[in-house]
Amino acid sequence: AALAAAAGMRRPTLLLLDGVIKPENVGSLFRSALAFGVAGVLLSPGCADPLYRKAIRASMGAVFKLPYTFAPHWPEALSQVKAGGYGLLALHLQGSVEHTAALGANGTAARRRSLVQPRADS
Repeated sequence: AALAAAAGMRRPTLLLLDGVIKPENVGSLFRSALAFGVAGVLLSPGCADPLYRKAIRASMGAVFKLPYTFAPHWPEALSQVKAGGYGLLALHLQGSVEHTAALGANGTAARRRSLVQPRADS
């Protein structure tokens, strides 16, 4: 990390999806993630599978180009992301910051447990 900083390189961006249940939304987020240079996607339990037909269609193939995994223990996964030196950006109904974003389901946003300190920076 220190070498990357000295060379002016940024840490790869990760996208964390928390409870996004509609396959179309998962696919759209994969498509956007690929367009913005995201390095990989981490999905919480309960997220729609990116390999559902509707997700594949909405992603326009991005689900086959981005590495992703489901994290069965979401709070632990968030802690590991933080321990890896990533900042967490959680987009929710009350506001919004850099490197990693946790996006929540329609209407409910990211679950409270995704945002509780010390996991999320904001």
